Amino acid sequence: MHAIDNLGDAIDVTRDRLTPINAGTWLKLALVLFFIGGATFGGPGAPSTGTDTAPEEATGTDIDSLADLKAEYESQVTDGPPFETVLYAVAALVVALFLLWLLYVLVGSIMEFVFIESLRTDAVQVRQYARNHLGDGLRLFGFRLALLLAVLVPLLVPIWFVVASATEFSAGLAALGALYVFGAIVLGLAYALVSRFTTIFVTQIMVLEDRGVLAGWSRFLPTLRSNLAEYAVYVILVWILQLVVSFGYGILAAIVAVVVAIPFVVVGAIFVVVGGPAIYLAVLVGIVGLLCIFLAALVLRVPIDSYFRYYGFLLLGDTNPDLDLIPERRSAARTGGPVGPSSGPDSNGGSDGDDWNDSSSWDDDADDDGWRFDSESEGDEDRGGDQDRDQNRDRGW
Repeated sequence: MHAIDNLGDAIDVTRDRLTPINAGTWLKLALVLFFIGGATFGGPGAPSTGTDTAPEEATGTDIDSLADLKAEYESQVTDGPPFETVLYAVAALVVALFLLWLLYVLVGSIMEFVFIESLRTDAVQVRQYARNHLGDGLRLFGFRLALLLAVLVPLLVPIWFVVASATEFSAGLAALGALYVFGAIVLGLAYALVSRFTTIFVTQIMVLEDRGVLAGWSRFLPTLRSNLAEYAVYVILVWILQLVVSFGYGILAAIVAVVVAIPFVVVGAIFVVVGGPAIYLAVLVGIVGLLCIFLAALVLRVPIDSYFRYYGFLLLGDTNPDLDLIPERRSAARTGGPVGPSSGPDSNGGSDGDDWNDSSSWDDDADDDGWRFDSESEGDEDRGGDQDRDQNRDRGW
């Protein structure tokens, strides 16, 4: 079964792409992962602990309207800013946070395609890939918002109806609550599946065949229907792997965080002991230390998220060869040979210094690299000089 066999092949493809380690490649991939999230961040929160006694009311005042809230604020705060100013400030903060979230989701949607192209080719050219796939990112952004609304509206409307109309608890309300919980679980699972399949599989089709999100889904659905067992096993294995990897990643990230933090803690402690203006330097050192820890955590995610994404690449290509986004990498991983020239749009030039994985560009037998050093090429140096210079100019050298 492809879903099982590709677990090992994805390791080989990931190793071939990310080794030998290039700091520029890993740092740029870490930047991309900051925006797109990944398989190892997030997860269920720790359950809150409660008590057997009901909480006591802090005040005897019931706040049922904005006027009551204003009266309560003015009774508690005498020297603070006016209630309207505080209300406007809170509203502005909420709007600003919402806009920042929208911007983050938008950039993350574009970065999905940057990540795909970076794994597909031998270079990580963030700006170029972002420009090339700006339209795809906008379409993916709109689809994600529509999908989120399609889930949130059925979940929030019943809550609003119960809060606005229910006056007391009843057995019927309890039954409706149980039905609501079941429906919420079903909606949550459906959202997770559609979101994952869109991110992992449909985006590949968008890149390969220059389609929109809905057109990509229409192209993917026949493959999904004819290989339901493969994709069902894929979903189960991915969720199990993510659970295990998240646990291991958390332990490793904690160890790395301690190691990275040690020098910053030492320097910061020295500044604190000195006192005076050096305190500000201690704060600055602390901020830099936190940024370094965060960057180290992102770098740790590079091989993990690359592996899960390559796993999806391999499965889609095996279940439908016409949708294979990485045929050369697949062949190299399964035959043990070198990775051939990438089929990506930027494989022939525009390198940002990350083309270390393209062994053909340094092969003495290459016909078009213009860098041959054997005796035959030396004898033909004068005759082929003009052609070599033209080739070098075309390849951006």
